Amino acid sequence: MKRIISVITAIALIAICMTGCGLFGSKAEKLTLDQTELSLTVGESAKLDAGDAAKLKWTSDNEDVATVHAGTVSAKKAGTANITVSSEDGSSQVCAVTVTDKLITAITLGSTSIRLGLGKTIQLSASFTPADASDPELKWSSQDENIALVDEKGFVTGQSAGTTNIICSSNNGVTASCAVSVEEAPEAPTKPAYTEPPTSSTEATSATKGKETETEAISHRSDDYLFPDSSTRMLSESEVSATFASALGAPVSGSYSQDAINEIFARHGYTFRTASIMAYYQSKSWYHPDPNFSMSSLSEIEEYNINLFSKY
Repeated sequence: MKRIISVITAIALIAICMTGCGLFGSKAEKLTLDQTELSLTVGESAKLDAGDAAKLKWTSDNEDVATVHAGTVSAKKAGTANITVSSEDGSSQVCAVTVTDKLITAITLGSTSIRLGLGKTIQLSASFTPADASDPELKWSSQDENIALVDEKGFVTGQSAGTTNIICSSNNGVTASCAVSVEEAPEAPTKPAYTEPPTSSTEATSATKGKETETEAISHRSDDYLFPDSSTRMLSESEVSATFASALGAPVSGSYSQDAINEIFARHGYTFRTASIMAYYQSKSWYHPDPNFSMSSLSEIEEYNINLFSKY
């Protein structure tokens, strides 16, 4: 009898030991959540940790604002949402998520200073950081509209001689400015004056370029300009190459790239040494010879486009 009791006691002790050691199971881990509040900007994501609780279920009460998958919260748009995690024993924890817009932090203008003739128009370009900002709207304004006006697309027009600043701003208050100097153009002479070409050589010099007659040059032109806005905005390489490839007839100066450069100088009244080229521009109603032309008359946009044309 004593032996039987000893065996039963041993079995009981072994069972107690095994239970205490976790071999027959352990108490479920209590549900916890490492964050009860979370702030994100649109496009960001963050991982929530709910400890070692088993069979977790994650939900969002506003998936338009934030979604959740396996504890990873993704911000969709500005607003608030509650992320809830539940375990199989019915317990739950909640994290309040606030999502804000991704704001513009910096604005960069294509030019920080420009010279502009009275009545002339130039377009300013602008970019911002980050490029995927939630509110990409930019607004333009002039500090002195009596000197220069600017429209909603950044086109600046000189009104009277003087200097002012054109401001580009975002809706969250970030700004950038461009200094504008408006200058009165000298009175155009009644007769053309001939000068030496600029040192940058705006005219073609090959032997074949003088062979085309004035009549032939003009008849091959489909319109007044190769690039009507080469003085008002920075052109792209793709549109320049496409225009040259599709140009009709023979160029006035022997090459289309040189014609494009000459157009910019002609707008400022540059007088050309080659008679046929000079005659061509004199046939245009917009051309007014200026004996006082200087390279300083060119704007930054025009200098950029001249360098671009020179590549072809």
